[in-house]
Amino acid sequence: MTNVQIWSGPNGVLLPPASKEASEILPYASNLTKRQQQQIVDAFDAGAYDMAAEYAWKKAMTKLKETISTLGMKFIGEMLNRPDIDELTPIDSAVTDHIAIQLAEQLGVINKTAALKLRQGNELIIHYFSRDAQEELDHTTAFGIIKSSVQYILGEHEISIALEFSQFRERLLNETLKIDDFQVDQIINSPLFYIRTVITILVTSIKNDIGARLERALANLNLLVPHVWSNLGESDKWNIGTAYRDVTAAGNSIAISGVKSALSKVRGFDYVPENLRSSTFIKAAQQLLDIHFAHDNFHFEPGAVRRLAMLGSTIPSPALLSCIQAYLAILLGMPWGAAWNATGIAEQELAKLTEERWYYYFEKGIQTDNVILGKMETSQIERFSNFLIEHQLDKFEDLPTLNQTLYKAIITKNGAKARNTARELTKKLNG
Repeated sequence: MTNVQIWSGPNGVLLPPASKEASEILPYASNLTKRQQQQIVDAFDAGAYDMAAEYAWKKAMTKLKETISTLGMKFIGEMLNRPDIDELTPIDSAVTDHIAIQLAEQLGVINKTAALKLRQGNELIIHYFSRDAQEELDHTTAFGIIKSSVQYILGEHEISIALEFSQFRERLLNETLKIDDFQVDQIINSPLFYIRTVITILVTSIKNDIGARLERALANLNLLVPHVWSNLGESDKWNIGTAYRDVTAAGNSIAISGVKSALSKVRGFDYVPENLRSSTFIKAAQQLLDIHFAHDNFHFEPGAVRRLAMLGSTIPSPALLSCIQAYLAILLGMPWGAAWNATGIAEQELAKLTEERWYYYFEKGIQTDNVILGKMETSQIERFSNFLIEHQLDKFEDLPTLNQTLYKAIITKNGAKARNTARELTKKLNG
């Protein structure tokens, strides 16, 4: 199957290549007023590097989130598999800077280089503005943050999202599509992000809509599922199984019949959960991740990880990957360190998982785990390796080829190999 890249991001504005001062690049920040540009320059020239970098960063993230929100907050909720987000939800309260950068890359608002530099900028902002920071932001680091903010966001005259995918969403819910439709073929052969978004859109409609709209969503789910099932991540399969449970509980006979038909085509009933505990675990895991990627994360992580751990040591299968992701994010921390009073709890909970569950993660989970794939810096790989070796989880074989390569690189602390393999897996995921 060949991946079709439907959307690609802009390269950013061209800045003077030898520039080293804020005054040389701020005139390119067309999304800032002259006064705002001058405020950053004045702060930078006065040596208030933290003030200059923070102001530029906040303006950039506000612009980026405003751009993403043009798709509609309900649509964003569907992309993130967050049913709690609706059209009235303020984007600042629902989307962290980390998630905004991730969405922007996947939607083609920014390219891969921009996403890499902006993620680095976000991590640096989190680090230097936390109460645990031991040093102040210096000239070079502050300039790098400001430069990325201007080059990829504040310097773009009109950052926009291609409407093609948004329009296809409307077709999904208002037309009964055919397999020979050009856009259907594009979606079937596109990166996992777009496939999982389409499935989430259909599942959301099936659980909430009635009449013709429901029937069209069911028809399109049945059309697509047999063609994309083998490429779906485990969490996406559980999403469909959970939808079957929910419509069954609601007594929606039309939806029950339609989802049952789709699951029958792929022998997918193993993904129908038996109880409601999983949603509680998933929500707590997501809240922990949001805190992990927010300002002053080391201070708030211990309480959040305790709340997840207190839900119980037996994690329901539908929530397993979400919980492993959240606990691992805390254990691996940031490149410069981790919250020691949170990592102990995370390690304790991860150590409770059986060998079979860990094998399942490395076999079917890690290749779609954007968060952990993005934590392949030397210190983080070392923490990961030490944990796996200490708990005798270092002998797995027969994993999918790239998964096995990444796993062995982690175990042997081969940083370059781990980073390159993680990037290759991320590229396959996002296209």
